[in-house]
Order: sequence, then structure tokens, then C-alpha cells
Amino acid sequence: MKRNNILFGIFFTFIASYAYSQQTVKNIDSLLIVLNESPADTSKVTLFRKIAAHYNVVHLDSAKGFAEEGIVLAKKLNYTDGQWENLNVLGNYYERKTDYENALINYDAAMELIEAANSIKGIAVVKNNIATIHIRKGEYQKAIPLLFEALKAEEILKNENGIAQAYNNIGIVYYYMQDFDKTTDYLTKALLIQEGLGNFDGLINGYNNVGAIHIHQEKYKEAIKDYEKALSISTQIDDKINQAIELSNIGICWTKLRDFEKAEKFYNRSLALRDVIEDTNGKANSLVNMGELFIEQGEYTKAESYLKGGLDLANQYDLKKIKETAFAALSELYEGKGDLKRSNSYLKNFIQLKDSILNEDNARIIAEVETKYESEKKENEILRQRAELVEKDLEVRQKNTLIYGAFGLAILLGLLGYLVYNQQKIKNNQVKKEGELKSALVKIETQNKLQEQRLRISRDLHDNIGSQLTFIISSIDNLKYGFKDMGDKLSGKLSGISDFTSQTIYELRDTIWAMNKNNITFEDLQARISNFIDTAKIASEKTRFNFDIDSNINVAYLFTSVEGMNIYRIIQEAVNNALKYSEASEIIVKISDGENSFIISINDNGKGFDKEKIKDGNGILNMEKRGREIGANVEINSLVSNGTTVRIEIPLKDS
Repeated sequence: MKRNNILFGIFFTFIASYAYSQQTVKNIDSLLIVLNESPADTSKVTLFRKIAAHYNVVHLDSAKGFAEEGIVLAKKLNYTDGQWENLNVLGNYYERKTDYENALINYDAAMELIEAANSIKGIAVVKNNIATIHIRKGEYQKAIPLLFEALKAEEILKNENGIAQAYNNIGIVYYYMQDFDKTTDYLTKALLIQEGLGNFDGLINGYNNVGAIHIHQEKYKEAIKDYEKALSISTQIDDKINQAIELSNIGICWTKLRDFEKAEKFYNRSLALRDVIEDTNGKANSLVNMGELFIEQGEYTKAESYLKGGLDLANQYDLKKIKETAFAALSELYEGKGDLKRSNSYLKNFIQLKDSILNEDNARIIAEVETKYESEKKENEILRQRAELVEKDLEVRQKNTLIYGAFGLAILLGLLGYLVYNQQKIKNNQVKKEGELKSALVKIETQNKLQEQRLRISRDLHDNIGSQLTFIISSIDNLKYGFKDMGDKLSGKLSGISDFTSQTIYELRDTIWAMNKNNITFEDLQARISNFIDTAKIASEKTRFNFDIDSNINVAYLFTSVEGMNIYRIIQEAVNNALKYSEASEIIVKISDGENSFIISINDNGKGFDKEKIKDGNGILNMEKRGREIGANVEINSLVSNGTTVRIEIPLKDS
């Protein structure tokens, strides 16, 4: 019995809405520090949920405790949204552990709170999750009504990401029901939305599912390309569960292409990952995949071991689709070994299980649910159109009434207006002059208050923040000299903190300098740049500095404080980059007079870099951003071995 089925592992559905499960936090350590320092309020409940959701993706065993603490605190605060959100993430945890019973317990508890609060967002998220478990268990007649309810909720919320997830999962159900036209229709809708959103999780699942369709069409090399795209994204966001899925799917393709060595390599990588993350569902699937691989090679003993291992896990967790695939593979295996009795027995099990999944009642229920959804959608559209027609008719009548009334009123008002025009004109002129005087006084008063506020803030920064930073430096130096037997590593760390704090003080002084002025003259800016370059000379004795200013520059030209500060920061960033990375022996800062502009250039004779091979770092991005803020054009030109030039062109304002 030769099979041409596609394995269950080809698909992976969303386990929840993007905002509540498959999200990772860029700086989890900072979030943990904030959590420890936060008071026991609703914000802390949200932090528990975010951290648990992060660990659901990157380190599963760490997720459970945070979600449970979030639930306890939310109950204490009577914070309904916090309770169901943390219950949902805890359900995600159990689902990823293939403990579907506990997953459903938590999802059902979340739904009780959601229904009591009539939360549309909660319905969209949690009903999708419950449906996902039924899909995994092959209970499509239970899954499909929930998926269409989630879809309707997402449409009410106008949440494109959620709509795409619902389309994706509905498409998967139709795939398992072997309705490939509807599968392609729904999955294509989902992928188009996710590509528009640039959503990593959506794109992973979209590429997975398109790959599955390519396998069904026997376009295996195209499928490998789809799975490699999904694998690249999964690796980028460190989602090990999805990485294991992509590796298994690529192994399936190489099996179909009869490159068994490559297929085994990818299956083994998938199995290793699934052992690390304790993904029982995925492990069962990979074991069956390996069994099928060895059947293709005629190695029946190895195949039998893998298939029975996968079948045991599938039986333990009632994974119907994996059991169906394992029965079919074992039937083929024993047929190949000439044991027709066992082959027929497994074939009988396969047919019975497949019939139970694809029976007429299930198909009828699914068809009825979709028909009901489409009918409701059409009825709502018809009602909306009728309401629009009634509203337009009413608008026309109201407009006609207004036109006639306005015409009569205009004649009356014209007569009255003519009588009072001259007197009103005199009053208007008087009011206008009074208004101009008041505006001028208010403007002067506002400018005075703003200047006072700037001075007060700068004093506070200098007296309070400055003194505190100085105290930190002093404390660190005392620690270094008080504990002379500390290790070099700790001493280096303390020195690094001291240097960073000192740099912060310098930058604070620069900020205070800018805040204390309404305007900054070119002469002020020139002095500030000269001081910075003098400091740079001391810090880097191996590098020569030249600071050159054209003689015809208007030194009395006024910049706003924001313009002056941004120009200074761009120059500072460019010089610092040259000192750090270029290995230059000479750095030249030149200010010249352009056509209706100032032109500032920072040149170094260092090693340069290839812009095509290097991503813009924060320094380059910051310079460009500061330039845009003041309407200046910042150009960065660099050639390998020929140095780097940063050119800033600042347009002059009309005087």
C-alpha cells in the first residue's frame, strides 16, 4: 500500500493572538528588573503576562511560574482582563507541552471571565486557541465553529493580524478535510495580509502552509524554499518550536525527492530541538517521519522502532492525525516484510480512524458553520446598504429644507447686516487693536515664563543630577581604593561605570548649555566644538586634529537651541566614530559657507568601510535623524582604505 499523504507536522497554527502569546521581548533582563521593582498593581499583572509569553517562545519551562503569579495578583486586584490574559498564556504553556487537558481547563476558565465581561478581544484570542487544540486532536467539527466565531470577533475589532490567523486556521481544517480549493483560498488570504503587516509569526505559518500546498502539488523544491524562509525567520526570533517544524518539513521534502541522507539529517535536527523544548506532539510527529524515511529505504527494523515510538506518544496524548499516519506507515511496513496479517490489521485501524475524522456528520457541521457565517455576513451587508440608502434619502430632504430656509434667512440677514455694518466696522477695528495688544503681552509673558522654566530645569539638572552623578563617581573610586584585593574583572567593571558616568556628566553639561539659551550664535557653537576637539586631542594622542573655519562665515548667525545642539551632536558623533573605528592618523573638521547654507565636513584618512556590507548602526542612524529634525542634509561617504567623509549641509533661514 503506497501512500501519498502529507504528514501532520507540515502545519502549525497560531496558538493565540500576536499580542498575547508568540511575542518575545527584546530586553527580557530589563523587564525582569522592572517587575521586581514594580508595586503590586495592574501594570505588574501585565508584566507577568508579557514575561510568561516571552518564555513560552524561548524557554518554555520558565513560563508557567510567571503566568500563575499573574493570575494570583489579578484575582487579588479583581482585574478581569489580567486574569483571562494570564490564564490564556498559561493555556499556551500547557498546549506547547502537549498537555491538552490542562490547556483546555485554563482556556475554559479564561472564557468564563471573557463572556462575563463581554470582551470581544478575549473571544477572538481564546476561542482561536481552543479551536487549535481541537485541530491538533482531529476534532474538526468542534474546531470550525470556534474559528468562525474568532473570525467574526476579529472583524469587529478590525484586527488584520487576527483575521489572518483565523483564515490560516480555517484553511488548515479544510486541508485536513481534503478540500484543497478552499484550503488554498483561505491560506492565500492569510499570507497576503501577513505579508502586508510584516508579522514574523504570521509569515512563518504562511510560508509553512504554502509549502504544504506545494508538497500536495509535488513541487518539492518550491516547498523547500518556502520552509527555508520560515526557518530563517524562526531562527531570527529564536522560536525553537517553529524551527523544529521547519526542519521536519524540509526533511519530508527531501524524503519525497529520495535524498534520504539529507532527509535524515533534517529529521535528527528536528528531534534534537523537540527533546530540548519537550514538545511531545512534535516529537511524535518527527518519530513517525523518521519511520517513513526508513520504510522508503527498506530498513524495516529501524522504521518499526521509530513508528511505534511515535504511535505510543500519539496514543498517550490522543493525537489522532499522528495516529492515522502511523497506522498507514505500519501497514505499509508489514506489507513490505510480508506479514500481511499485521499489515491488514494496521490498515483496518487506519481506515477506521480516518473515517471517524472525515465522517459525513463532521463535513456537514463544517459546511453549515461556514454557510451560516457567509449568510450572516451577507445579511449584515444588505442591512448596512439599506441603512445607507435611508440615510442618504434623509440627507437629501434635509438639504432641500436647509437650502430654502437658508435662502430666505440670507435675504433677512442681508437687510439687517446693511443697517449695522458701519457701526460694527468701527467696533471690529477697535477689538482688533485690543486683541493685537493682548496677544503681544501674552506672547511676551509666555516667553518669560518659558525662559524661567528652562533656567529652573537647567539649575535642577546641574545641582541635583550633576551632583548625584559626581557622587557616584566618587563612591566608585572609594570602592576601588578601599578594596584593593578585588579582582581585575570587577575593577574593570567599576572603571567602566565611572567612565560612563563621567561621559554622562559631559553630555548633561552640553544639554544645560543648550537649555540656557533661546538662541545659539555661530560663535557659541564654534567655541563648543573647539572645546570638544581639544578634549578629543587629549584622549587620542596618536591622531592629529584640524579645525578650520572659512573667514567669510557670519559668526553672528543665530541658531535655535535645538538646531545648535543637534549640529554639535552630529559633529561629536562623527568624530567619535572616526576615533573608535577608522584607525585614522588625521581628522579634519571644516566649516565653510555654501550657497544659502553652512557646510560642515568631518574627514578622516582611516580604513573606511563598505556601506553595502555593513548595517547602519545607532550612530549613523542618530546623525541622520538629527539632521532631519533641523532640516539639514547628512551624507556619509566611505571607501575601504580611503577614509570616511561626513558632510552636513544646513540651510540658512531668512533673516
